[in-house]
Amino acid sequence: MRGDSYRDAFVGIRARLEDLDARILEREAEVTQTFWDSLPTELRERLADLRAARELVTAETFDELTRAEGMLAAYLDELAALIDALPSVEAEWSEVPDEVGDPPHLDLPLGYGGPTPEEANAVRRELTAVVREHARDAEVTGNNPVYLARFRERDCPFALSATLYTQGNGVVSEVHMHLVTSIPRALPPLVVRHESLFSSLGAVLGLKHGVEVGDPSFDGLFVIEGTRAAAELYLVPAVCAQLLALSRFDVPTLHVDPRARVASLRWRFAPAPKALDAAVRVLRAIRESEPRVQFRR
Repeated sequence: MRGDSYRDAFVGIRARLEDLDARILEREAEVTQTFWDSLPTELRERLADLRAARELVTAETFDELTRAEGMLAAYLDELAALIDALPSVEAEWSEVPDEVGDPPHLDLPLGYGGPTPEEANAVRRELTAVVREHARDAEVTGNNPVYLARFRERDCPFALSATLYTQGNGVVSEVHMHLVTSIPRALPPLVVRHESLFSSLGAVLGLKHGVEVGDPSFDGLFVIEGTRAAAELYLVPAVCAQLLALSRFDVPTLHVDPRARVASLRWRFAPAPKALDAAVRVLRAIRESEPRVQFRR
């Protein structure tokens, strides 16, 4: 009698495990890879640990089978809760933040003395004049050698930092400009940067970039890091034209970082109206791109 009960218990738990496994596969088939990629690393790792219990469904001991049942049931419950919450998550990801934080500070050399007060004040006046072409009430804050301006255009928030560099004689040799705006989490990531010497040599040898826009003047100047879908979404002809216009001052680096909800442009040049205007147009177009997120199949 005891032996029959033992066999019945094995049959019962194996049947429950088979049912759990089938339900898990059904729920997993409902979501895309984007869903898994969106999960925080700690949560994704915990789910993977629970799901690993599928390897125990053929175990020989009752204790291992019981452990597998508990872990898989917990995994299924967590997965179901995450899937049920997806409508609100998708809405939150598609929301466009109304504000943007300050650009991160650049690391200055140890013992950096900075420009003379006269040089710094001259750049600050230039920066104020340039920014006020976009917002008459814009103010420049900060202290030599880093200044910050905030303004809005077409209800798009911008923060601009200007870091002044010298060659050790107190005279400003270049200004590192960093413009940022806020974007929805649902947009795809992308980086557009200057073609490196190594990549240029590769182009001479006939090697092709992974993603190109089809404009030789643009593709010869920039490297695109991201998916083709992201490039097609952002790098429309008007945006490419503005990036090329900005490159007449300095070849910029564009970084679309949805995880941080920020799109940014970096370039090096003294404050110039045409440069800032091109940068604003690029980031505004990216911010106004239609969010794309698909968590469910």
